[in-house]
Amino acid sequence: MTDHADALARVAEAEDTLRAIAAGEVDAFVVSDDARGSRIFTLSTADRPYRMFVENMRDGAATLSASGLILFANRRLSELLSCPREAIVGSPLTAFLADDSQRDLAHIRGPGGQGATAELELLGADGVRVPVQVGSSPLSVDGAELLCLTFTDLSAHKAKDREISRLGRAQGERMAQLQAAQEALTAQATHDALTGLPNRELLVERIDEAMERCRRSRKFMALLFIDLDRFKQVNDNHGHAAGDVALRSVADKLVAVLRPMDTVARIGGDEFVVLAPEIENQLHAVDLGSRLLAELGRRVGGGTRDEERVAASIGISVSAGGRGTAETLLKEADTAMYEAKSLGGRRVAVFDAALGLQVRQRSAARLVLQSALDDERIVAHYQPIIDLASGAVAGFEALARIQADDGSITPPSAFIPAAEESGLVVPLGAQVLRIALEAAARWPTTGVTGPLNLAVNLSSRQFESGDLPTLIADELARCSVSAGCLHLELTETAVMDLHVDLLDQLHRIAALGVQIGLDDFGTGYASLTHLRRLPLTFVKIDQSFIQGLGVDHEDERIVAAVVDLAANLGLRSIAEGVETTDQLRRLRELGCDQAQGYLFDHPLAPGDVPEAIERRATPPPRRPPPARPPAARAPAAPPGR
Repeated sequence: MTDHADALARVAEAEDTLRAIAAGEVDAFVVSDDARGSRIFTLSTADRPYRMFVENMRDGAATLSASGLILFANRRLSELLSCPREAIVGSPLTAFLADDSQRDLAHIRGPGGQGATAELELLGADGVRVPVQVGSSPLSVDGAELLCLTFTDLSAHKAKDREISRLGRAQGERMAQLQAAQEALTAQATHDALTGLPNRELLVERIDEAMERCRRSRKFMALLFIDLDRFKQVNDNHGHAAGDVALRSVADKLVAVLRPMDTVARIGGDEFVVLAPEIENQLHAVDLGSRLLAELGRRVGGGTRDEERVAASIGISVSAGGRGTAETLLKEADTAMYEAKSLGGRRVAVFDAALGLQVRQRSAARLVLQSALDDERIVAHYQPIIDLASGAVAGFEALARIQADDGSITPPSAFIPAAEESGLVVPLGAQVLRIALEAAARWPTTGVTGPLNLAVNLSSRQFESGDLPTLIADELARCSVSAGCLHLELTETAVMDLHVDLLDQLHRIAALGVQIGLDDFGTGYASLTHLRRLPLTFVKIDQSFIQGLGVDHEDERIVAAVVDLAANLGLRSIAEGVETTDQLRRLRELGCDQAQGYLFDHPLAPGDVPEAIERRATPPPRRPPPARPPAARAPAAPPGR
């Protein structure tokens, strides 16, 4: 490419050209795009007004050669670039484009070089970026293809856009702040400050909405009015700060137990209300109340050994098809709650007449149970547990009964629910344990191969005092019964929450040598986590699955799976509720270890146990069960498992 100096030298060769330049008639366009070399274009006097027009344009203007050199630049372009024109003319346009605008050079020429409009940034000599809109159009001069450019300064326009954008953002932030403030005020007006739960105002609104849905669906809804029992002791013993911690813990427990569609509200002090819309029936509400009682029975407070156990009284009001109003239901539930408190607390009472009758019956059962405990009329009957390999008695399960003065026996179904609700299951469990151990110490051993096991049921409430391991150790020592003979059975529901205190007590009990198992396995909430963390030695397969053996393929698969799982974990499997020889045969084929049920014996009075032991001490020979590949049985889990 011939540089600018060469072009001026060529101009100097022609006198006419020098005169034209002096007169301002020559633009000194330097063109070297082709083999014809540099050429100089001149303007006639008639063209000078157009040049002056271009010179005085408000927009920058330039002419670009085919190779991208700037051949002409007006005064405004010089101002935009903060650069003299002699430094602009002869330089490539790319020298004045910001780096991120280089890619837009092709867009300036347009498709096929026919011109276009684009936005880019010029880079001035002072380093300042200038946003411009560039318009281009092609120009052919004596066979040379040139490109005419105009540069419109967008600085003011961009600044205005930025200001509008800033104002928009500021307005958006302000609106967000106002909305947040409004939401905070609404939340403050409709939610409890301590727990974050809905307050009475929001609760009433949701009750009205739920009742309207019930009117359309004809379903049931329930209100459960919850008042904490003896909560004043928490504040008195540990201070109001600890009381606040306990209230927040209660709120968390209630929310955790309930469905997402349910509402938990705190309406004042230690009073909470649960709205359970769209339930199936009234018993569903009672079951929910019982679950809430069980959950609240766990420790809450500051996390110390001295933390209080907060129990509750729960009153239930049920609406069928949207019956009543929010205030009516709240009043009914409140009345039922006070009925629960009058019966000693830690219980559920129902305002509904039919369920109210059940509550009164359980209240009567509680009185009967309390009287039986006071008068030591609790007795134990014993159901044999049979070893399926030998057919001999392996042990007995102790089952609580109440014996009336006339000798009649009250079955557990009549008083166990009342015992659980009232907390009387704790002294009941202690009495049954003592009675059963005393009986086991007197069982005959003649003709019996190995010690007989004694199975006793435990309630989760027996762990609440924290001294259950000590009680068991003392009773074993007093009755001179080997710890290995005592088998304690817990339901899956009792160990649903693997609380650290519960696990600690279970491991302490296992450390004594006592064996621990899960009762009614498969019907509750146990998982592999429970089987791994609990110090178990056996599982009892619920009788509902046993009844399906030979009839229901699903039940049979479940029994087979549980037996195999127990074997692989080194646990003993015990089948409950065996009633037919077909069930017994199938259990032996599946490799189940032990079984109990009416096929062998009903629960026996204490005096009938020795005869049952002797009758099965040397069972008649029978054909051995089909061979089964031995499962890898691990040793009994240590206390630290």
